[in-house]
Amino acid sequence: LCKYLKDSFFTGLADGYRHRLVFVAAFDKKNSDSPLGMSLLVRKRDQLFGRYWGSSKEVNHLHFNACYYSPIEWAIANGIKRFDPGMGGHHKIRRGFMAIGNHSLHRFFDQRLDHIMKAHIGEINRLEQEHIDALNLELPFARKNS
Repeated sequence: LCKYLKDSFFTGLADGYRHRLVFVAAFDKKNSDSPLGMSLLVRKRDQLFGRYWGSSKEVNHLHFNACYYSPIEWAIANGIKRFDPGMGGHHKIRRGFMAIGNHSLHRFFDQRLDHIMKAHIGEINRLEQEHIDALNLELPFARKNS
């Protein structure tokens, strides 16, 4: 059950982007009527972008299998050259995904919050970049010095 994306969002995706959607679904062997969890990814040419994810109950390792391992396996089998697993999560570094900055757009309807964000967004972005740089120092593979 999605609390902030309504049925019309998913219907619109299916209507206009069905050819780009990739789903990973996990089922219980005892009850295969509905999935325990799913991830939604988007394919564009040789790139795969993740992920919207949800589950009906907590299952150990389900998140990692549905959002990382199964999409990686699918990407390799389908000639995908780049897989972006989505924003956030220190656990991605341990799985070899570099931290990168992403652009996002926000609109604040409360004028006080809008003013605060406009006044401090430069500092927020600088701190985020420092965090990204620090995370990338923890990557589990060697990097050449340039």
